[in-house]
This record gives sequence, C-alpha cells and structure tokens, in this order.
Amino acid sequence: MSAPPLHVTASSFFRFECDHEQLFQSEYKRSNRTKGLKILRCFPHCCPEHIERSYCGSSLSVSIRLAERPIGATSPGSMPNEVLAVFARFEAVSDKSLHIGECVEMDKIQRSVQTDTNLDGQWIAGVPDRPSALVVPIKGSDSEALNHKPLIFHLNNKAFPRWYYDWESGANKAQRLMKHQFKAYVMERVDVDTIDRYTTFTNQETRTQLYRVLHIVSSTEFTVISYRRAPLDLQAGDALQAGKAHVLQVSKRDKHENGRDEAGSLSGSKPLENAHPIHHPNTYPLIDDLISVPIVRKRDNFEWNQKFYSPSDDLHRIEAKRRRRTLWTRSKDEENVHPLKDQLIWAHTNGPIVAVSKNITLLFAFASWVPIRLYASFVQELVDVIKLKILDEVANFTKDIKSDCFTRLILQHTHIEDHSRATGISISHTELNDLLRVAFQTIVWFFSHETRQWMRAFFCSNASLVLDRKAMRQCFVEFLHEVEETLTVEVLATSTLCNLSKVTDQVIAAVYSNECFYNRRPLVRQILSDHTFAGWSMFVAQLRDTFIDTSILPLSMRDKAFHAAFPPQSAFECDLNGEWLLDIENAEWNINEIVMINGESRMPDISLSSVIEVMSQILRFELAIDFQERSLRVRAPRSLAGHLNCMHLVLDGKARVFRMLPDGMSSCASEGAFGDYFGEMQVKESSQVVILLEIFKWSLEESIPSYHVRSCIEFNRDGRFTISGDILATTEASTFTGEENPYIGEMTLFAKRKLVEYASTRRFHATSTPRDTSRRPCEEYGRFRLCYRKL
Repeated sequence: MSAPPLHVTASSFFRFECDHEQLFQSEYKRSNRTKGLKILRCFPHCCPEHIERSYCGSSLSVSIRLAERPIGATSPGSMPNEVLAVFARFEAVSDKSLHIGECVEMDKIQRSVQTDTNLDGQWIAGVPDRPSALVVPIKGSDSEALNHKPLIFHLNNKAFPRWYYDWESGANKAQRLMKHQFKAYVMERVDVDTIDRYTTFTNQETRTQLYRVLHIVSSTEFTVISYRRAPLDLQAGDALQAGKAHVLQVSKRDKHENGRDEAGSLSGSKPLENAHPIHHPNTYPLIDDLISVPIVRKRDNFEWNQKFYSPSDDLHRIEAKRRRRTLWTRSKDEENVHPLKDQLIWAHTNGPIVAVSKNITLLFAFASWVPIRLYASFVQELVDVIKLKILDEVANFTKDIKSDCFTRLILQHTHIEDHSRATGISISHTELNDLLRVAFQTIVWFFSHETRQWMRAFFCSNASLVLDRKAMRQCFVEFLHEVEETLTVEVLATSTLCNLSKVTDQVIAAVYSNECFYNRRPLVRQILSDHTFAGWSMFVAQLRDTFIDTSILPLSMRDKAFHAAFPPQSAFECDLNGEWLLDIENAEWNINEIVMINGESRMPDISLSSVIEVMSQILRFELAIDFQERSLRVRAPRSLAGHLNCMHLVLDGKARVFRMLPDGMSSCASEGAFGDYFGEMQVKESSQVVILLEIFKWSLEESIPSYHVRSCIEFNRDGRFTISGDILATTEASTFTGEENPYIGEMTLFAKRKLVEYASTRRFHATSTPRDTSRRPCEEYGRFRLCYRKL
C-alpha cells in the first residue's frame, strides 16, 4: 500500500544572502557561444554586482513547504526530502508545459538533465540543501521536523552559473516580443508495479519509475533579445536624438550667428534618458509609476511579496550601481608596459618613499616578533600602559581589576627565565631597551583609539580610488607620509632613536645578534633587497575590502547603527544581539609547555603584539546573530573599517573564507594566511544555542607553525555566554614550501590541510623514526575558556 500523495502549500524562488529588491527582470539579453550554445545574461539578476562577462548572473533557490501529514503516513525509507525532486527549465509562453498531476518517465528526465558534458540538456536539476552531519535533531522524528521546515533546492548553484536557453528566435516582431518564463517543477517520485498500480519507489516489484508533477513555481514573464541586437536599439535612439539636436542647433545658429542664447547653449546636449545606456529602458527597465511594484523576500519566510516605493528610489539605486560598475581603463601607453616593469618604474621614481615603506615594515615586523620575555626589565611599566590604554579605554572597567588574564599571561612569560640570560644579545643593554620601548609604544600606538579612528576615516574616504591605479598609488604615498610623520611625533620623539632610519639600523643589529630572531633573518633580507614598495599589497587589500563593503550596502543602511542595520527577528535573537564584554578576571588562557632538544621543557615564545591584537578582537564587540540565515556578525569597537563592516560568518558547515576580522582588518592582507573557517549552528533547546567554529591561521614563513583554533560557543538567555576550545599547532618546522607559498591564497581549505598532512608524512619517512611511533601533523598548543556578559 502506497503512502498518501504529498501536497505543496507554498513555494517561491529566492536567493540566499541577497538584498536586491527585484529577483527577476522584464528583459534579458542572450549571447551566442561556441557550438551554437546560447546564454541568458544577468539572469535572474546581477548579484552582488554586474560583471562584464557573458555568464554574468547568479544562482537560484526554491523553497517548498509541504502540508502536514498524519504521523505514520510516511512509510519507512521514503521521507519527503527523498521522494521529492525539483527540475527547472526555460519555456516560452507558447510552449507546451507540464501540468500538475502529469507523469513523466524518470529516464527521459534524467537523459535531458543539463550537465558539464550535456550542455544541450533542457532540465536543470535542483540540488537539495542538506544540513551538515554535525546537526542533530533536537526533538521528535525527522518527519515531524520536515513538516514544519521548508525544503530548499538550489538551481545552478555554481560560482559563475551559466543559464543556457536554446529557444529559436526570429526576425519577425511576434517572435521578438515573445514572453518567456522560468519554471521549476516540483515532482514526486512514484513507481508503477506489474499490475499498473502506483506504489512507493522502494517497492521490489517496480516495473516503471515515474516523476509526478506536484507543483509548479514560475517566474515573472520576460522577453529575450539578442546581445548583438541590443546595441542597435540604443544606437538608433541616440542617432534620432542627435539628429533632432543637430536640426535645433542649425536653426539656432541661423538666428544667432554672433552668439548663442541660453537655450542654444544646451542644444547640443543629450537628454537624461540618452546620456548613458544605464538610463535606456531596453537595458534596465525602470518603474514608471506606483502600479508597477518589485518583489522582495521576507526574512522570516521564503515568500515574495509586493512592496510599494517611489520611482526616484529605483533611479537612485540603479545610478549607484552604475557608478560602482565604472571600471578604470588603461591608456594605450600603459597597456604596452609590462606590469612588473611598471611597478619598478614607479618605485624608482619614488626612491625616498620606498625607503620609508621598508623602514615602517621592518619596525612593525620586529614589534610582532619580539617575545614577551624580552620585556622583563620594564614589565610593570608595560602592564600599566596596557591597562590604561587598552583595558580601561576599551572595556570601561568601573572597578579595580587586581588580576586579569592578560596580565597573568604577560607576567608568566616574563618570569620564565632571567632576562639577562634569555636575551644573549651582543649590543649594549641600553640600546636594546630603547628599541624594545619603541617596539612596545608602536604596538600601543597602532591599536589606540586615535590611530584606528584616523585610519578608518582615511580608508573610508579613499575607498573609491581602488578603481584608479594612479590615484591609488598616490594615496599610498600619502598614507606612508602620514604614518611616518605620526610615528616620529608620537613614538620616536621621546626616544633616543629619533627617526625611522635609526630604528631600522637597530632592528637589523638586534635580529643578527640574537638567536631568538634567527628564523626571521631571511625575511629581513627579503624586505631590504626588494626593489618595490613594502606593504603595498596589504594596503590594496584593506582599501579594496573597505570599498566592497561600502559599495554593497544599500543607501538606506549606510547611516544606520550596527544594531539597527541588523535587527533581531525573534525574542531569542533580541537576547543575544548587542554588545558583549569579556570577563577578564575569570577568563582562562593556558599554553602547553614544549620540550627542548636538551630534554628541558619551557613555555613557547609569544609576542606581545599578538597578545594585544587578540585583545582588540575579543575584549569587547558587537554581535548580530541570524537564525534564519545561519549567520553571525562580529564587530570590535576599534575597527579599521566602517561602522557596519565586520566579520561575517556563515554557519552552514561548509568551508568558507571571511573577508574581515572583527577589528576591520582585511583577511586578504595576509596573502592567504587568514580567513579559512567552517562553522555550524545548533539550537539545542528553546533557551540555548551552540555554535561550533573552527578557524585557521596559516604560516608562510619558515620554522613558524600554523594554528587551528577549535571553539564551542554556548549562548544562554541569562545575559551571558562562553567560548571554550583548544588551539592546535602544526608539528613541522615549515607548513608550506617556497614553491607553494605564492599559491596559498588561491588554495581551498581542503588543499591546505592536505599539504600539512603531506609535509608531516615526508618528514616522517625522511627521519629514522620508529615504525610504532604515531605520526601527528598537529598537536595541542593550548586551551582557553572565555566568559562574556551583555552590556
């Protein structure tokens, strides 16, 4: 006996992570490809931005909500998500469509599915959105959960989806004005047994396998025009308007031979609608009145509803997109110059400022290398400054904190061994202390509120220059001048090292006379021997990400505060969203000791710069969680980016890359070292949410390990939450080889982790390690537990 048929109560097209108000357009261009293939451009719309390629477009998803079925109505092994399938295709309104209740042989559908080897296939198969294996049902059976949760199918879910449509057009007007639709057919898999009865697809006596149409999801109607024909329409309109303008200009000239009146001075200009193709209705159909309304997706469900708005809003939105799509183009002279030669010429003509860039890079690099133990001679002064400049200003503590986790960590490392024996530096002790003080003050200056505010304003105001290479280079030169001047006045003025050149000399001397900097010497030689600007790629990455985040924000959101831009959608989200502060007294941060070659064990070196950087990320932040989108946004108060730019994590169990850290620093600035993560969100009960998050930090330097942070974030509705986990470090001296380093930024997380395993395997076989010894590419570096309270 077969189960009762399924019934669809609601369905719709939508796109994840899309804030465009209109999903489908009323007109699409179609370009011809090789082998006669034809691709719809910009279908269903350009998301997030238009790209000048024939495959501009975005993927689609279908949401399906089923009617509730009685408990026990679904037979074992035939869950709705296993029985249902979605197949979509383009159709002209004159084509013969399938109807609800019709059946199609499964083999015929499968033979016509579009694949990489069968681009002529008319059907696009929907891929079900399957939760990660980490997700565990909270209560009830799977069937009960599916009765209340919509099923999601993804169509053409690729990075650069191509929408093939082989409809044969014609020159006659009826063909050119033909309306089309994109239809997704929701089908139920059924089988026919030997006596022609419908049965479940798990029946052993199946004779024929069929798909039965349950429901149809249709797009709005649209027309298709040839990509070659579209410019002709624009040219015809421009030519007509130019002819009218020419006649008017000649008439005016005959009447006013000795001058032009006010009207004549404007006779040669084009009207607004023909000033640029963006304003042509055939290119971007505009809303003419309030009767035409867009379709927008609500956040609480996947339905598309109508929303009234003013036509001027649409004009502003389209004009803003046009400005963002305006790309910088090279002149003919620039196109003939090799990029490397062009970069060398730029550096040669700016020799003094190239030296400044190297001096600044060496100072910041040295500050990030110095281990905490070398600050033992003035550790109390160091701790007092950190409390005053960072803890008190960022956290606004109202009581005297006697012992916080960061102070304990610093004191623990400075008391490991006697400072005089730990340094072993041949240069004088005074010179070393002066250099260490400069390094420490540089770190505090970089993370100070004033510096972050200035840099945030600088990057936000100059973000648009990323489209103009010459302007961006000039901007970089101005940035270096500003940094040099500010460092000289606020850091070096009170030191015996009164300028950056003297600081560089002392850095080189310290690196080559102290064994703890032995592994850094190749990097110093690389910075000094390079013939180009130092720090240029980091500057471009920060400017680019600031521009991207600023551009994708709708105009209506740019002036909103963080909590207003990402409002909570439920009572639980309201309890979690907001500003959180770390309980620094009860926080735990334990690092395991390492065993030296001589058999002794000691704490591994940690730089003061990394500790203060971690403080800037985790001490205090704003949080916005979205259960519907399975996402988490985190923004630290002292951010380098705008007030809405933040770390955005999608918690769907897939390997992803975040573009910004909580403090606004671009993850691309490290050339692939930062950004890789995957996370999963679990709602265990009505008052608890658990997020499993794993973040990776890759090392591109020799003898420096890579790190893997595994954390469990537990939210409760009592105004507190905790983050606990461990840190793994690679066991090999170098994570990647010199040949692999240039490609790290392009590798997937899976490929990077495989390289770590290969490196461990190579070393295991290269050494005379006993066969019974376990081979571990990573081992535990330390553990942590952080507690937060809501402000």
